[in-house]
Amino acid sequence: MTLRDFAVRLIWGNRLYSLFMAPFDRYTVEVKPSSSFPTDAIALNKLCRLADCRNPSWVRGFSDLLFPSTENIFHRKIWEFNQIIHGLRTLRRLSPDAVALGVGCGHEELMYFLATRLKMVYAIDLYRGGYLGGEGVTDVLDHPDKYAPFRYPEDRLRVLRMDAKDLSFEDGTFDIVFSLSALEHLGRKADKLRALREMNRVLKPGGVAALTTELIVNRLGWRRDFFRIRDLTELIEEAGFALSGPLDLAIEEEFAFPPVAFPHEVFRTPHVVVRLFHAIFTSLSLFLVKPADPAGKAQALIGEEANAPTKPYIYKTGWDVVHAPARVDPGSEFSVSLKVRNEGDVIWYCDSSPSHLVKIGIWVTAEDGRNLTGEPIRFFFPRDIKPGDEVMMEINLPSLGEKGSLRLQIDLVREHYFWFRDRGSPPLTIPIVSG
Repeated sequence: MTLRDFAVRLIWGNRLYSLFMAPFDRYTVEVKPSSSFPTDAIALNKLCRLADCRNPSWVRGFSDLLFPSTENIFHRKIWEFNQIIHGLRTLRRLSPDAVALGVGCGHEELMYFLATRLKMVYAIDLYRGGYLGGEGVTDVLDHPDKYAPFRYPEDRLRVLRMDAKDLSFEDGTFDIVFSLSALEHLGRKADKLRALREMNRVLKPGGVAALTTELIVNRLGWRRDFFRIRDLTELIEEAGFALSGPLDLAIEEEFAFPPVAFPHEVFRTPHVVVRLFHAIFTSLSLFLVKPADPAGKAQALIGEEANAPTKPYIYKTGWDVVHAPARVDPGSEFSVSLKVRNEGDVIWYCDSSPSHLVKIGIWVTAEDGRNLTGEPIRFFFPRDIKPGDEVMMEINLPSLGEKGSLRLQIDLVREHYFWFRDRGSPPLTIPIVSG
């Protein structure tokens, strides 16, 4: 462990907090066992819970977005997407004639999903680049299809650069406004209020604003960019909204003691309740309703959802081995030459798309299948590869360092998402003798 890692674990880890802060702290929301939460109906205005996965209707959102549905890799950010879809379905807002506005969208999956269900979706953000995870990349404005996680009707999605505090739309334009974990990043309290008022203004009477944000759930916690429930409900009322139903502010004790400790436990799963030094928080969903207009103006649409199954992209590789040595010296570098064909239906981007970046990965296995190299070595393509196109790859590899009959295993990876073998495209295996 490096000195930096030690310092991070000491300062941010649970041990220091438990010794010096926990005795004076407490949760400000109800904490009870996960098994005690009813799952026959999932509330709309509520905190993130893994127990929601026990509801078959709620879990449907995983397949809608092609997200993994295993509880062991549950993440509160994926919960946010599922919860918004669940709430819009419960409120019957996914009418095929409805028009929606997404605020602070980046290139998140929800805007593409809603484009498969609604008449039109407008997605706005500042798109200035630099945001964590590539959400703010500027070419989403011109090529939203590049970032799509699945097929969608491209004429139903329009991406615009716009400030959430100054929406360039007429009053009463939209049936739905949605925004995931954006409100807390909009600056001072006055800025957040202005953004909420803008969302209210552009909604039709009776329209719904479906939001998620971070809620602090402990007494000692404070962050300028996160909310406490009292401050948040005051903003909602000032903006002219009403909650669609009661607040369900309870969390599961299995994930509250201890919570995920940022930053060194960022990959811990299940990821439900989080502690950032003294602030403990989790995701909160809200479904806010704009009151009906007494003058009888056109109301937001309510209707039955159209049946539109998610159509995944096809990721399939064709391989031709041009040259590969049958035998190599265990202490010597060597190379293989391959022709790699895109036999799927989506472009493999070589370096211009954080969400569709595709690389070649190579690892070595023994005859019995043991992985001898660990994480595969990655190699970039020289250019984007369109469906039906192929590229010649000369790949230089380090010495194997092991003798015997080995196997070079070669596959493609869409970075941060999946290996092509997980989508049904077989990897290439090249037998090779070392020694």
